[in-house]
Amino acid sequence: MRIKKSSWKFPYNNSSFYIFKNSIYTLDRNITLTSKFLDKLLRCYKGKVVGKLQITNQHLGHKLGEFFVTKVIGEKVAYRKRLKLLLKKQKNKFKNAKRKK
Repeated sequence: MRIKKSSWKFPYNNSSFYIFKNSIYTLDRNITLTSKFLDKLLRCYKGKVVGKLQITNQHLGHKLGEFFVTKVIGEKVAYRKRLKLLLKKQKNKFKNAKRKK
């Protein structure tokens, strides 16, 4: 989802960038990607991990936070899927044990 901003306002670019080897490191996810970031590697902090993003023409005009997801969606769903897989494995072991007898 793209956040709309008035066309007469300039894109928001905070100056809190850190140059880290060949990439740019930032903590801000609300930066608008402009042509000065084109073909550069951006590293953005997203909770526990630092994500990497190579900027292309398709990324320009969007916010940096759109490409770094920070929330774990469906944690309960993932837990249920794991339980289902474990149950399937146990059933398969039980079936294989019956066949061997």
